[in-house]
Amino acid sequence: MIWIALVAVVCVAGGAWLAAKTTQTRLVVLALGIAGVAAYWISGRPDMSDQPLEARMEVIDALIKTNPESLSEQQVIAVAERQARKEPEAAMPYVMIARMYESLAQKAQTEGMTLIQGGNEQGAAEKAAAMQDSLMRAEEAYREALRRDPRNVEAAAEMADLRFKTTGEVDETTTRLYQLAFTAQPDRFRYGYLAGIGLWLQDKKPEAEAMWADIDQRAPAGGPERQMFAALRQMFGIDPPTSP
Repeated sequence: MIWIALVAVVCVAGGAWLAAKTTQTRLVVLALGIAGVAAYWISGRPDMSDQPLEARMEVIDALIKTNPESLSEQQVIAVAERQARKEPEAAMPYVMIARMYESLAQKAQTEGMTLIQGGNEQGAAEKAAAMQDSLMRAEEAYREALRRDPRNVEAAAEMADLRFKTTGEVDETTTRLYQLAFTAQPDRFRYGYLAGIGLWLQDKKPEAEAMWADIDQRAPAGGPERQMFAALRQMFGIDPPTSP
């Protein structure tokens, strides 16, 4: 749009006048600024119309009705954010937002590994930064869900898993989240095993052993949970490594 270009020229001219100390420098900066605006006018898209949120949401709503599987993570986040605005006290929109950011983090990690293998270290570093940003946004969304519903089992369990996967630790916050999830779903033995790991590391060994004893009475003898638990005990130094 013409008015945008004019505003840009005025801003460049004003900035050049204030920043420069000599008339010659001012003229050079002004010329460079005008050249930049002209280049955008020639090669850019100054005539492109705005895309307000309402219009984008109409497209997303149409996809939800016709082809929901085609929605991208960003589109699902937009839908969840709209739902969160409609129901400001609801927790589940934030759980969905967190899940989508976790998915974006996983994609960024996969793409980064591919770039590393191809020798593109700069591109891999950008993907790593994107992954970290998505993980931070995911944890923040889980926090928002739990702030609205402190007993939300899905938010608690998934946030605990996120923290454990990203840090490799079971700190007090992660332990508390696993305890909440295990109390609500006592058949999810993995939550109990990991909550016990956290308690043990916090020197609450009697509580941890009581929790593990309860699980051992109920968990299948050949189930994957027991194998996972044995590996975790060695990983965190509770049991000595198995001899080869």
